[in-house]
Amino acid sequence: MKRRALLVAGSAWLAAAAARSFAQSPKLPRRIAYLHPGTEDGGSAIFGAFREEMKTLGYIEGRDISIETYWAEGKMDRLASLAAEIVARNPAVIVTSGSAGVAACKNATASIPIVFATAAIPVEQGFVSSLRRPGGNITGVTLHLDVEAKTVEIIREALPAAKRLGLLVHEPDPFHKMMLDTIEPAAKRSKFDLVVVRVARVEDFERAFTELVARKVDALAVPNFAFLVNNRKQIIVRARSARLPLFGSHYQWAEDGGLLSYGTRQEENFRRAATLVDRILRGAKPGDLAVEQPERFELVANMKTAKEIGVKIPSALLLRVTKVIE
Repeated sequence: MKRRALLVAGSAWLAAAAARSFAQSPKLPRRIAYLHPGTEDGGSAIFGAFREEMKTLGYIEGRDISIETYWAEGKMDRLASLAAEIVARNPAVIVTSGSAGVAACKNATASIPIVFATAAIPVEQGFVSSLRRPGGNITGVTLHLDVEAKTVEIIREALPAAKRLGLLVHEPDPFHKMMLDTIEPAAKRSKFDLVVVRVARVEDFERAFTELVARKVDALAVPNFAFLVNNRKQIIVRARSARLPLFGSHYQWAEDGGLLSYGTRQEENFRRAATLVDRILRGAKPGDLAVEQPERFELVANMKTAKEIGVKIPSALLLRVTKVIE
């Protein structure tokens, strides 16, 4: 009996010692994975807003969290394998951007929380059950499709004599058909002949602009596809070379040399995504966190580009501009 009592006491002492050792050991950082369809060069600056907000919320990288980034480099067929790689590492949260990124993550896991920083009409795309109660393991910050239709109206106001409107579309993105369903009626209402040019890879840009010039479009609209935003500098250079007024659904198009842009600042989307990640790390379920929607929109005009390509922006439109780049 004494021997048995000693064994029990010894086991209890070992268990208590192990518990004390575990309690005293440093807490491992929570792993956050970020998946983006584009390149690091094109997308890291915007993702920097997420890192900054996490720091503001009190998280120190290396101590509280670790952030692993995965870039598809514009190759949509890589997203599925990258998502599978992420899931195999079992992060605490997956953050992603764009419809293609969300779809890849959704197909890879139904249990790991997913937060999207940009994705339009997430209910219609089947990512969430509703904006208020997403259900499942996904929530995030949505984009407004109305921005695309509004951009077409702005193009008509900026170029009252324009007849043909070119539209650059990233065909591999699962969102492109829904985007067309919004833009085509808007172009018809604004009395534009719409010329849709599809691209799949960066290598397609040269062929796309050759077609746009050959079909004599008067302006180019670039919708909010993650791939196109990520490669905006190449697109802008080609548009300016062709003296083609470029209108983008993201403020960076005008800031980087396009003529006009209308939309939200995606940095704000990423900051709001960080607050959702914070709540999940604190124990909230993504399915209980309402999908957030942008509230502020900016109209940016690049007057340097306007002068270079010989376009005069009507004064009535300039009065509504929130930022002018000289």
